[in-house]
Amino acid sequence: MRGQRNVKTPSIRNTWLNSVTAFIGEYTGTNPGYSPRALAAALAENFLIRPEDAEKLASFIKPGPEPVWPGLAGIELNLTFNCNLACEYCFIHDKSPAGRMTFATAKNAVDLLVERAAYPAVNITLIGGEPLLEFELIKKIVPYALEAAGKRNLGVTWSVTTNGTLINEDILKFFASHKIGMLLSIDGGPATHDRYRRTKSGEGTWHKIAGLIPLIKKYQPWLGARMTVSTEAVDTMWEDYSVLVGMGINQFIIAPAQGARRWTREQVERYGLGLVKILLDYHRLRRRGIPLFIEEFEKDESEYGFWGCRAGSTSLAVAPNGDVSPCSKMLGLTEEAGKYIIGNVNSGIDVKLLEPFRHPAVHQPRHCKRCSRKCTGGCYAVNFEQTGSHFTASEENCLFWAVCQETRRLSRMIGTGRIQ
Repeated sequence: MRGQRNVKTPSIRNTWLNSVTAFIGEYTGTNPGYSPRALAAALAENFLIRPEDAEKLASFIKPGPEPVWPGLAGIELNLTFNCNLACEYCFIHDKSPAGRMTFATAKNAVDLLVERAAYPAVNITLIGGEPLLEFELIKKIVPYALEAAGKRNLGVTWSVTTNGTLINEDILKFFASHKIGMLLSIDGGPATHDRYRRTKSGEGTWHKIAGLIPLIKKYQPWLGARMTVSTEAVDTMWEDYSVLVGMGINQFIIAPAQGARRWTREQVERYGLGLVKILLDYHRLRRRGIPLFIEEFEKDESEYGFWGCRAGSTSLAVAPNGDVSPCSKMLGLTEEAGKYIIGNVNSGIDVKLLEPFRHPAVHQPRHCKRCSRKCTGGCYAVNFEQTGSHFTASEENCLFWAVCQETRRLSRMIGTGRIQ
């Protein structure tokens, strides 16, 4: 027809080449210090290229600049992998009495944090195992860290996660004088708590911890608890939460016990129903002036503007022997690949190994990219245990994320008066 223009449409080959080129640009731009082998593997997986062709293509790409250290906000010091309890769902699978951090290792870890700090204040989490087994070491670490941070005009905040059974007044006085906040690991009422949190001889620990709480609150009036929910306790979540509120717990981290042992879809749904019941009671008590805070109910969805958590990005974990990993849960895994050791504070760290965790979106699976929900991709350690990859979210993680996201939305609606 006269006047009609011939419009050229891109060939399938050109479209494919453009996609490959764009992928290479994104991968190399957000993953500096990458290895050609890693790029080849990514190309083979995403574009169905034969491995030998992917390696040849990757060899033509000029490597980018050497990676730089990330700016750190905090560090987790695993003072020991030993513990006086034998909790079945603990993420530290290998509890060894020999795994104790020396003061020299602790100093090197603190030095790493303050030298690489990117914020006016840094956080040091003392964790284990049971960190209070190493109270003598804590008494050395705290003044050293305060002095080292002070030389760089940095503030320091502290937190300790403890099972609570070793607490005494000397420990409480020291923590209070240095503003070190404790987070108690306590799962609810005696039946729920003692199901898993027992001594090595099989004795329950609930009554001992419950008896210490009045003394603890004398020195730390605002007290937080980590309430871990097992599949067996999913139907008593509200009752367990209510027991802890009655004991004087003010702040909660409520989380499922995840790992190699899987949850079914039906169990996750029951977890969601329990969470909603807690949410309704939480808002009712807050309206009455009861001092409570549950972070997961108060987070704004805008906080999840990127894929991946801060492990390996602004936070690191140090094992008792000085090994460094993105997070403590990874250190607790049994497989070396899962632990993902990037070096040792005593002998050196290969910063290039942090790049996958600084730019996790590069490794985001296709089904995650197509998902409409904003999320962080789930816990790296749980992902590895359930899928064999830190960056491939398991179906279980996806289900829990959806449950928690909908609970947060409901919380905002209640908080703004849209639901009474």
